[in-house]
Amino acid sequence: MMEIKGFLISGLLTGFICAFCIPASAISEDNSHLNELLKKAEEKRLSADRYWQVLLHYKPATTGFESLIDDSQFFLSPEGKTNPKAELEATIIALFQSDKKGDEHPKCRFIARYEWLKTEISFNELLFSNITCKEYNKIAEIIQPKSVVLVFPASYMNNPASMFGHTLIRIDSSHESKLLSYAANYAAYVEDDIGFLYAFRGIFGFYKGYFKVFPYYERVKEYNDTEQRDMWEYNLNLTEKEVDRMFKHLWELKDIYSYYYFFDENCSYNLLFLLEAARPSLHLTDMAMPWVIPVDTIRTVKDSGIVENIEFRPAKATKIRHIASLLGEDSQKTALKIADQKINSDSIPTHNNEEKIMILDLAVEAVQYRYNNAELTQDEYLKLFLSILRERSKLGKSEEGYYTITAPAPPEEGHLSSRFSLGAGITDDVLFQEIRFRPAYHSLIDPDQGFVEGSQIIFADTAIRYYTDGRIKLEDFDLVDIVSLSPKSNFFNPLSWKVKTGLTQKMFQDKEEHLIYQLNPGFGLAYKNGIIGLWYILAEGDLNIGGEFKEDYAAGAGIQIGAIKKITDYWKINLSAETLFYGIREWFHENKASAVQTFTLNQSSSLNLYLSWQEIFNNEQTEIKLNWNYYF
Repeated sequence: MMEIKGFLISGLLTGFICAFCIPASAISEDNSHLNELLKKAEEKRLSADRYWQVLLHYKPATTGFESLIDDSQFFLSPEGKTNPKAELEATIIALFQSDKKGDEHPKCRFIARYEWLKTEISFNELLFSNITCKEYNKIAEIIQPKSVVLVFPASYMNNPASMFGHTLIRIDSSHESKLLSYAANYAAYVEDDIGFLYAFRGIFGFYKGYFKVFPYYERVKEYNDTEQRDMWEYNLNLTEKEVDRMFKHLWELKDIYSYYYFFDENCSYNLLFLLEAARPSLHLTDMAMPWVIPVDTIRTVKDSGIVENIEFRPAKATKIRHIASLLGEDSQKTALKIADQKINSDSIPTHNNEEKIMILDLAVEAVQYRYNNAELTQDEYLKLFLSILRERSKLGKSEEGYYTITAPAPPEEGHLSSRFSLGAGITDDVLFQEIRFRPAYHSLIDPDQGFVEGSQIIFADTAIRYYTDGRIKLEDFDLVDIVSLSPKSNFFNPLSWKVKTGLTQKMFQDKEEHLIYQLNPGFGLAYKNGIIGLWYILAEGDLNIGGEFKEDYAAGAGIQIGAIKKITDYWKINLSAETLFYGIREWFHENKASAVQTFTLNQSSSLNLYLSWQEIFNNEQTEIKLNWNYYF
């Protein structure tokens, strides 16, 4: 495999900067051609042209414009980050006055700018005939960009960087197999940071983000075959000329950094600049929200009208679950024993040819999955894989389409990412009204369509209540509330987990609620069957901090059990019960139970009917509430 070389310029010497950044007024009168080109650019107001703004990633700022690119090596003028006109003049001057040769010349380094200026101000291209861009031409010949596909790997809850999903661009050539294509994405460069440090740096822009190009099959192997992530491929109707324009801009961004921000200038947002470079009439990056979630960019692209069709690429784990669903428990265990090398593939205890085929096919998928996850050495894999295939070949082909996996609802058809709620209810014979706002993203009680079942990612969910007795109070502020319920099966043994932190009201011995800070992590197992649905049991810890405790805090542990059952496409029920014993600093029990019914009205709205009960400090409280949710 040929590696695509970087094109990072390590530093700009003072003389190099001066050569590139001569102001227009300092150009010799003898260079009439250059003066004429600068005058043309001024007359046509090219510095205000939409395409120039896209190429430099300019966005309106308080005092004019500012580029979202932070790497000084991307600019030819010292003022280039905030001055489109100065950068345009510096680019024209550099093209005609640089003494750099070959790939280091601005014609090659900033090839998208060069191609655009050549058309806009009609300079003599023969002046650059001796400058050949060998490195760019070599890469372009390898990749052969002809069409573009926007790819969305679904969320992966066991990796904090991938909880919201991801987007990348596949650049297709004339190759029949799309796995031979190349792909491009924008991602933060992270040095082994985990947990809070990773979150803090990602949120506040302490990571540098880069555009990278890589073979597409590498990402399919990582996302599809290893991380259990289904992939959605959105074929775009960009012309070959537009794709070429996009690729040239991608070349200009090679090894150029901008600071990565988890909530806005992230992997999905920056990728949109590539599509705008292909077709400047698109305004995909002009997103009003102060946060950008990958699935929202998919909606933006789809709403722009450039999506031709959508293809679903199920993960290896999805295929395993599907084949297993066609078999009984005993046949599944037989396939597992073959994959575990506990029995030979010719020792299947059944005389049903069709069932033997499915057992062996399931064993093959399981063996491949384990090899992709480094659970088998190459020698172990080949020996086992070939032995199963030999037995499988004796049984002939399976029925056509038997293993076809019906594509679920694509992610953009799910509810929108932000939620505003109005509610009313009664607690302890007191009526209340509630307003709730959640910037992002999805909870267990929201409609599941387009989302991974059993997943919850909530940020900054805030609820304010008004009681008919005149009280107004902050009911909840869930800073982070993440739940991952991954069902255990014969072939997969994932750990389910949760973490919640924020402010909440809690009943005390005075029979009054007081605002406390809560940290509530937990882990355990989840299962799924046709009768109960998705059910789980989690061991959890709980830390409460507040002035109403004897020493300002209390800590304890307990168990939570629950079940989520989808009755119809528009109705589901979420049941949960929890018991906690606090034995650090304060001794008390807390028991909770709740039943929530969700009714989907449409993509933009739903209803929740809550019934909850809790007992704490020997005080009981029952609450009934109805919420209307609007997603936007």
